[in-house]
Amino acid sequence: MKTPFYTTRPLTPHFGIEALSVNLADPRKIDLTDKNSKFVTQLKSDLIQHRAILFRNQTLSGQRQVEISNALGGRVQSTFYKHPRSPHPDVFRVSNDEREGCTSVGRSGWHSDGTFQECPFAYQTMYFPSVAE
Repeated sequence: MKTPFYTTRPLTPHFGIEALSVNLADPRKIDLTDKNSKFVTQLKSDLIQHRAILFRNQTLSGQRQVEISNALGGRVQSTFYKHPRSPHPDVFRVSNDEREGCTSVGRSGWHSDGTFQECPFAYQTMYFPSVAE
């Protein structure tokens, strides 16, 4: 399916899409400062319909990830530990290597994200600079 901002293809028959041909790091093409951003409206619509969107091969700064999260609604503020390798104070960096990020994340084997907060966030962004093969 083609939207004004990206082309999509299903990740599975019932859950998730992959967004193709979009560079989230480019503020000239993806304006997040406008509260009526058509890109953000499209993103929210696709998230509601498909529950997850995968954007492959992106190079995002910590600041840009926070801008995307803020544009989706609310003010992002990490309540977790601040790891020295985190690219932004409000990005919670997780890793299986304690030199790279916080380890042993989760409660009793289940990761609860922000659902424990008094006002949980409606959307969550995750950025994986590398993925094990």
